[in-house]
Amino acid sequence: RIRRSQQQLLSLINDLLNFSKLEAGHVHYDMTDVALRAVVDDVVPLLRPQMTSKGLTFDAHHGDPDVWVVADRDKLQQVLVNLLGNATKFTESPGQVALDWDADADVVRIRIQDTGIGIPSQRLAQIFEPFVQVDPRLVRTRNGAGLGLAISRDLARGMGGDLTAQSTMGRGSTLTLTLQRSHAASLRNGLTHGTA
Repeated sequence: RIRRSQQQLLSLINDLLNFSKLEAGHVHYDMTDVALRAVVDDVVPLLRPQMTSKGLTFDAHHGDPDVWVVADRDKLQQVLVNLLGNATKFTESPGQVALDWDADADVVRIRIQDTGIGIPSQRLAQIFEPFVQVDPRLVRTRNGAGLGLAISRDLARGMGGDLTAQSTMGRGSTLTLTLQRSHAASLRNGLTHGTA
């Protein structure tokens, strides 16, 4: 219990520090071409033990493995950890969390879906505001300061993208992270074929 409390306190402190940096404009973005599948493969093992311990099924449909995005790799990873962590936190057994993505010529849409408690329609516009809890009664059982989604959207926008949400009470939520598509893989393949 002490170890768990320490981890929760550290998480809250980190959220507060990250949010303070974002608000002060002191966040540096190291924008580069990032292979999306590689980031997802790094993130999923971090959350899978929590999902398993709650009796949740994780369904990673993924998407085109050759899709690249323009992003700060560490911050993209942080956003995905936040979103998957939230989905896990607010979904009960026997529930499901899923991750997939699709892309067009310019944009990549990464979706985190869950079969959790959902978000009331009147609160949907507020969930990206700092310190907002969907249901204050849940704070006692699901720890958090209400900063994860605020931080995630700020980071998404700092990388030139956005974060949006759709939800139905009692049926779950879908959060969609949108980022600019990079054509790094296509260019590399073209160079490879051109020199062959």
